[in-house]
Amino acid sequence: MKYPILAASLIVLLAGCKQKHENERIQKALDAFQLEEGLRIEPVAYEPMVIDPVAFAFDENRKMYVVEDRGYPDPAEEGEATTLGRIVLLEDTDADGVYDKRNEFASGLTYPNGILPWKGGVFITCAPHIYYYKDSDGDGVADIKKTVLTGFNDTKTSQIRMSHPTIGLDGWIYVTGGLNGGSITSPEHPDRPPVVYTAADGRFNPETLEFQSTGGKSQFGLTIDPFGHRFGTSNRHPVMQIVMEPWNLSRNPHLTFNDMVQNVSPVEANAVVYPISKAVTTAEYIPNLMGKSHTGTFTAASGLVVYNGTALKPEHKGNIFICESAQNLVQRQVVKENGASFSSSIANDGKEFLASTDEWFRPVYAQHGPEGALYIVDMHRKVIDHPAYVPEEMRGQLDFEAGKTDGRIYRVVREDFDKDDEDKTGKVETGSSSKDLVEALGSADEWKRATAFRLLLESRATDIAEQLKETINNATHAESKARALWLAHNLGLLNVETLNQALASADAPIREQAVQILTTNTKYDTAKASLLKLADDPSVRVRFYTAIALGNINSNESVQALAKIAAKDGADKWSRAAVLSGLSGRTQEFIAAFAGIQSAEPKAYAAVMQDLGRLLGNGGTIAEASSFFNRLVTPEAVDEWKISAMLGLAEGIKGRKQELKPNSKGLLYAIGAGANNNLDGFIGKLKEVALKDTAEKQSRAIALLGYSNYEQSNDALKQLLDAHYSPQVQIQAINALANLQDPKGAELLTEKSKWKAYSPKVKPSVIAALISNSSFLPVLFNSIEKGQIAAAEISSIDRTRLMKMKDKAIADKATTLFKELEGGDRMAVYEEYKNVLKNAKPIATKGAAMFQAQCAVCHTYGGKGGQVGPDLSGIKNQPADALLLHILVPNYEVYPQYQSIIVKTKDGSTKSGWVVSETDNGLTLRTATGADEAVLRSNIESLTNSGLSLMPDGLEKTMSKEDMANLIEYLKKGDSK
Repeated sequence: MKYPILAASLIVLLAGCKQKHENERIQKALDAFQLEEGLRIEPVAYEPMVIDPVAFAFDENRKMYVVEDRGYPDPAEEGEATTLGRIVLLEDTDADGVYDKRNEFASGLTYPNGILPWKGGVFITCAPHIYYYKDSDGDGVADIKKTVLTGFNDTKTSQIRMSHPTIGLDGWIYVTGGLNGGSITSPEHPDRPPVVYTAADGRFNPETLEFQSTGGKSQFGLTIDPFGHRFGTSNRHPVMQIVMEPWNLSRNPHLTFNDMVQNVSPVEANAVVYPISKAVTTAEYIPNLMGKSHTGTFTAASGLVVYNGTALKPEHKGNIFICESAQNLVQRQVVKENGASFSSSIANDGKEFLASTDEWFRPVYAQHGPEGALYIVDMHRKVIDHPAYVPEEMRGQLDFEAGKTDGRIYRVVREDFDKDDEDKTGKVETGSSSKDLVEALGSADEWKRATAFRLLLESRATDIAEQLKETINNATHAESKARALWLAHNLGLLNVETLNQALASADAPIREQAVQILTTNTKYDTAKASLLKLADDPSVRVRFYTAIALGNINSNESVQALAKIAAKDGADKWSRAAVLSGLSGRTQEFIAAFAGIQSAEPKAYAAVMQDLGRLLGNGGTIAEASSFFNRLVTPEAVDEWKISAMLGLAEGIKGRKQELKPNSKGLLYAIGAGANNNLDGFIGKLKEVALKDTAEKQSRAIALLGYSNYEQSNDALKQLLDAHYSPQVQIQAINALANLQDPKGAELLTEKSKWKAYSPKVKPSVIAALISNSSFLPVLFNSIEKGQIAAAEISSIDRTRLMKMKDKAIADKATTLFKELEGGDRMAVYEEYKNVLKNAKPIATKGAAMFQAQCAVCHTYGGKGGQVGPDLSGIKNQPADALLLHILVPNYEVYPQYQSIIVKTKDGSTKSGWVVSETDNGLTLRTATGADEAVLRSNIESLTNSGLSLMPDGLEKTMSKEDMANLIEYLKKGDSK
């Protein structure tokens, strides 16, 4: 027994005597790391070999191109751009794993932020341009320099610009938009018209340089998994999947759905991190960033990667790694399937994959690399935040220059990993044969597979068709089969026989790839018959992509198959959108097919029928709409799917009321054209459902009452306003009264007894209803004059809009009521209240009650509250006077994404809110009530960007000065006593 004990002791001794790094600063950095057990982290490049790195890419010879953004941060206030940016080419000449030779491949760049090898050179993202640079003479310095695309917006700070060039399986190169847009042209093709787009991601063809805008609004982070699923990131949204593309949604001009991105991970206040440093995010001291970020949750998510290498442990495969530079850590999240999309969560609750006590550790980018390792870029700065987001008076307190001579790149592998463990399948290096490269596609390692894929794509080899076919059919790894399948397609080497085999593959991800190849390609038409069988595929994601593909096939069989998918998956919004987006011009055929399915899942059936009704209302003929409606109104029980279908129809057709014959009994009677004698009885049953049925059915029933008439439905809606009903039910009743557009509804909403009983969550919906209908405005004005409603409860945007209305009587009345608020000097109010803060002895617990009463409807704090405005959880370190400023002067600074848009629709209603998403077909607004409103562009009469906040001025009129002091104390101290 002595020998095992001795051996164990020696292992412990050796582990405790690891060789120290020769560079004391690097050793100090290594000592500061906390890394998952069983792994090791080692530097592969560090200053002065690399300075200010933000991205890198390996070529096939394992040379590393590193992007040095030395000019960051760029000038805060529209100063001159620097030209300090560089691309350096690093080599490991002695093969010891550490890069020891540096060439300045390119210099004189402004703020470069992304790189991708291509045909012996590199694409470089550096807004407003994408460059292609190449060293043609072997001296390590680029001598071919081209601007291949230009026009990407560069008016915002350098960290929110186009970046992350990444090759997709389709052979296109995808880039993030950096929350920006542009007007994109190619100097190589001056005859092409510009591609103009707003904030979105994009892609370009590396051969033709054609550019397209895509789904997604990613900031500094983009990764594509081995099966082509694309994930982006933004500061407080760590993992977002781009599920739908705009060209698929735009196939159906009558589809109001315009979402394209799924939050895969928890976001904002729920996106928890576990830092071990004492770093305080600079944003917490910055008034301009109120609600944008806070310690303990993601504030600077970037540089994510879906890891599929071989040098970590098996449990790391398929995980997503996200850099969080502000809090000195890298988080690992485990990904799971979730319908047509995914969900992810932290791997180890309470502990990060990699964290450092060193506040200068600033991980910004992670990526695969040789030997299957995970590589991480550390920009290494004392302050990572941009000065543009720091008040001018505070900038002198922060050292934005410290660290501008530093930078590190690390490699993470298993503790027992040895270089000899590297996957030996195939060869990827200059001079590798096509045969070698196809063999490398079969590797277990993602870097080797991806590099081989790129080299074969570049070479356009034509002698590898049989070898690719063999890989597609017999490779060990599904990831290898997927790359081989797409490569065969991209090179024109894929035949219908092989594609059909892929469509019948035992691997669901391969069936998924084969379906996507069929989606937009006519050369495989004879294989499209196989799609019909995939409507019954066991994989929801295969069915999702099958629905998109079937939408491009104009046949009765494809409609029948789409109906099958809808019946099974219609409760999932992505699957429903995939089906409905392909129904342009054939809605009636689909309705007939869908109605004939007896085995439909009830929730799916109701959800699909509601959207079908909306499609028909938006784009069907009035005769078709009436016929559909009258088939729903029967003397039998009021089924949920009938309510859903009728509601969708009413929602769609309300923008076309001018096409209907007027009916004093309301929209439902106008749609029915008086041809159905059962409607009175149907609405009577509908009221019974509204008062007592299950949640979803009740919700739809209440909404549908809003399209009847006041005399018929007011008794039920009045009951639903009682406080014993949930806030959600009360809000639905309020919205129904608003849709009825009868002034008596406004009088009901403003009854003194009811007004006093509205909770903070309900009252904003009442106000929104009163200001959205011109027929309600006299009632609103009367209530303000009587002092029942405070003028300050109306937002500055709506006060201004009412004061500028074309109806002179309304404008004059609004001016009289609101002139003090709108004409007053808000900064004078702020200065007056600053004195209160100096002398107050506030109590945080009383402030908590005030927050619940006045703020929680719109703002989240400590994980609780609404999602209309910014999350306020991270503002405790901001000065009290900064908090006061943003409370009293909400329009002092409004982030573009929170600026209110005012939309007047053709049905006479007005909606205001900030844009959540938009496509060519329409947009979705997040209103002051927290509800999302989708609007078709064809139903928009006018759209105005106010540039203002949804938050009203004059909040001080709803509370005492003592209350204000208590509120600010709570915001600074939270729930701590």
